[in-house]
Amino acid sequence: MKTMNRVPWVLLSLCILAVLAGGLLSGADDRGNEGAPHRAVNEAGMEIKNVPSPAAPVSGDVPEGGKNDEKGLRKEEKSPPPGPYVSIVIDDFGFSRSIADEYKDISLSLTWSIIPFQTHSAYAAELAEESGIPYMVHMPMSAVGDKKWSEKKGVIDTGMSAETVTLILRKAMASLPGAMGMNNHRGSRATKDEKIMEMVMTELAATSLFFLDSRTISSSVAYNTALEKGVPAAFCSVFLDHESSEEFMEKHFRRGLAIAEKKGWVVMIAHTRSATVDFLKKKSGIPLEKGRYVTMPELIRYTAKK
Repeated sequence: MKTMNRVPWVLLSLCILAVLAGGLLSGADDRGNEGAPHRAVNEAGMEIKNVPSPAAPVSGDVPEGGKNDEKGLRKEEKSPPPGPYVSIVIDDFGFSRSIADEYKDISLSLTWSIIPFQTHSAYAAELAEESGIPYMVHMPMSAVGDKKWSEKKGVIDTGMSAETVTLILRKAMASLPGAMGMNNHRGSRATKDEKIMEMVMTELAATSLFFLDSRTISSSVAYNTALEKGVPAAFCSVFLDHESSEEFMEKHFRRGLAIAEKKGWVVMIAHTRSATVDFLKKKSGIPLEKGRYVTMPELIRYTAKK
């Protein structure tokens, strides 16, 4: 009888052990299945079921036309601010430290253009970078009436080979590594030569630089060739300071504003001259009635063809 009485208890114990074993095996399956809902536990130690699994890491690649904000989310590119856009470029930095110091204090959105390999080219570039002023390579090119230039002079001229043009350009760009663009210094002969301009723009197309056609001659093909080669480009419409009088500069400044109002943008070129500094300092305290001052990189970005 005693043996018979033990049987129900033995059977009951076996059933309890089976239930406990099944629960342990079930838990092991949940942990091993990555596709199952992620399980979380609250502060009281109770299981919270059906909490979604953490998202997979997001790739650092951003769809074209957008960018990531500081939280890693995609943000659409902002539309350009309303124009018209007025961009003033100052040519011929590299010869004088003092004039660079004077221009640094002008509050207008200016762009400097620095001739490579001059006595104070490196100083001007360093000062521009420290001051947050964008600058370009002011690339020497041959003018009508010049004698033929040799490769050693660093001037791009007609009749040069592609290898020579490429070498001159690369040396100039390497000397001013922070440059964001390039424009021609002089160049009335070189910029109307299609073959030479194709060589120049082919090299620039392999960089991130834009090109500004200074338009020192009306028959220049530099701007159109740049666009054909896929180089972002613009061209100068007004030279502000061929004469140093305030009256002359004011007249041409007004002409530039009229062009900007008509076509949406204008580039005006001035030079590293004390009279021009004085003129632009006065302008810096007077907001434009229509439009806004922009740097060359901004102009290129705002007017880029989609």
